[in-house]
Amino acid sequence: MRRDVAVLAGAFVASRAIVLAAALAAEHLVVRNPALTSGDAAPVLRSLTSWDGWWYLAIVRDGYHAAPLTGAYHDYAFLPLYPLLVAFLSLPWPAWVGLVAVLVSNAAFAAALVLLERLGRPYLGRRSADAAALLAVFPFAAVFSMAYAESLFLALSLGAFLAAERGRRGIAGILLALAALTRLQGILLVVPLAILFLRQDGWRLRASLAWLLAAPAATLGFFAYVAALTGEPRAYLEAQIAWGRAGVGAAPPGQNLGSVLSPTLVLLLVILGVAVFLLVYMRPDRMRLEYALVPILYVGAVFGSGLLESVGRYVMLAFPYAWILARRRNVLFRRAWPALSAGLLGLFALLGFGGYFVP
Repeated sequence: MRRDVAVLAGAFVASRAIVLAAALAAEHLVVRNPALTSGDAAPVLRSLTSWDGWWYLAIVRDGYHAAPLTGAYHDYAFLPLYPLLVAFLSLPWPAWVGLVAVLVSNAAFAAALVLLERLGRPYLGRRSADAAALLAVFPFAAVFSMAYAESLFLALSLGAFLAAERGRRGIAGILLALAALTRLQGILLVVPLAILFLRQDGWRLRASLAWLLAAPAATLGFFAYVAALTGEPRAYLEAQIAWGRAGVGAAPPGQNLGSVLSPTLVLLLVILGVAVFLLVYMRPDRMRLEYALVPILYVGAVFGSGLLESVGRYVMLAFPYAWILARRRNVLFRRAWPALSAGLLGLFALLGFGGYFVP
């Protein structure tokens, strides 16, 4: 137990120190992209509230708008739970919403690491803490310290799986619904959680499976809110299209993978990715089906959206990747990968905070 606490605490502190150093370097040693916007102008926060952080903090301060804020981009393309939580917690300090947003992200990430360790303990034993540590230094893990919804989504999704494993299906359904109000990937988790429920019930249908309907119900509720706000039933879908998430090949040239790859080649890549998971990661001695499906579904969703500029961030949320890495038995890999990953974390964070890489 002491070792697990030490590993988790050390990984959290070390990885966040790398992100902090990258933010300081980006603000003092690098020529920052002048087009990069931030939600807070304070030192360090200028980096940690950049990119999508500007949008989240705008929602915190002013709520959603029927009209686009800039160009054709609407703020209701971003789901509401994270900005609502930040807005509530910052009520006593309205001038410090940027700091509150960053603190919420870091606190949620610390909770997610603990939940990942506990969820993985029956499958990995002592290596469960190592898996969480690997996620902390993942090359794209800087967003877990930014004013982004990723930390909150990861904590909620892990909480849903842990509650399901322990037979607390009502809690699992509620946490899944909250996750679906944080990022759309939450809807995808209905499938693996349904398999987990069915496995526990001997593959028989039971009424408690209906708890998983809370996630699509919550998402549809937000879509209805957006429709009422704008007077347009397809408003949310149109907002996603404006951001380039229109499906492979559907957006204007230069905005997504469809402009450079043919649909046939993309389909081949998807099939190849699924085949790799089927052959390598879904063996009975490696990972149960419900967990192996998580990365497959996330990768498929990214390909299906047609927008791959932030693919690392989206796929990183598929926590079974960390389990796969932690179970590698090659000694050289286990020693080299954490250092290499931490180095990439610092590099991508620096480029992101400088405005030259989309987190």
